[in-house]
Amino acid sequence: MERKTALKPRAAAVKAKAAKKTCKRMSGEERRAQIVKIASDLFSKKGFKGTTTREIARGAGISEAVIFKHFSHKEDLYKAIIDSRCVVSEGESCLISMLKGKKGAEVFRTVAVYMLEEHHKDPSFMRLLTYSALEQHTLSELFVKTRALELLGFLEDKINEMIREGWMREVDPALAARAFIGMVVHYSITQEIYGFKRYFKRPLEEVAESFVDIFLEGTRR
Repeated sequence: MERKTALKPRAAAVKAKAAKKTCKRMSGEERRAQIVKIASDLFSKKGFKGTTTREIARGAGISEAVIFKHFSHKEDLYKAIIDSRCVVSEGESCLISMLKGKKGAEVFRTVAVYMLEEHHKDPSFMRLLTYSALEQHTLSELFVKTRALELLGFLEDKINEMIREGWMREVDPALAARAFIGMVVHYSITQEIYGFKRYFKRPLEEVAESFVDIFLEGTRR
C-alpha cells in the first residue's frame, strides 16, 4: 500500500508533463486571430459600451496584458476586425479582388450575390457595424473611410464606364452606386436583423438578379 501511494505523485507528474507536450502553444498570428474573433463576437452581441477588455481576455483565456501586447491601440483591434471580414492577402478587399476583369451587369450581380450570401451566413459583422454606428463608435467610421468608400468608388468608376460606352443614360454615378448598394444592404438588414426572413423568403440568387434588373432597367439609356 505504501509503495502504491508513493507512486501516485510521480504518475501524476508524468501525466501532466505529457499533457503539456501535447498542448500546442498558439503562435503570435494564431493568438491575434483568436482575440479578433472573440472581440468581434462580443461586440456584435453586446455592443462596444457593453464589452470590456477583461471580458475579451476571459473569453480567450488570457490576461488583458496579452491583448495590449498584440493591439497596443484600440484602433488597431478595430482595423483587424474589419480586415478579418473584408480583406484577403496583402490588404486587398475580398470583393474588389472578385470584381477584377468583370464588366456591366456582372459587376453588380457579383456584388449583390456576395453581400447577400455573406450577411446570410453570418450577420454578426452587420450587427457589429450597426452597434458601432448607433453608439458613434470609431469602428463604423473606420469601415466607411476604408472599405465602404472603396467599394462605392469602384462602382462609380464602373458606372462612368457604362455611361461612356452607351449602356447607361446620364446619371450621377455616386448616387447610382449608393442606390444599388442601398437595395442590397437594406434587404440584408431587414432579413437578418429585423427578422423579416420569418415572413419573406426568396433564394438569394433570385434576389440578386431582381435587384440588378431593377437597377439596370432604371438607368438604361
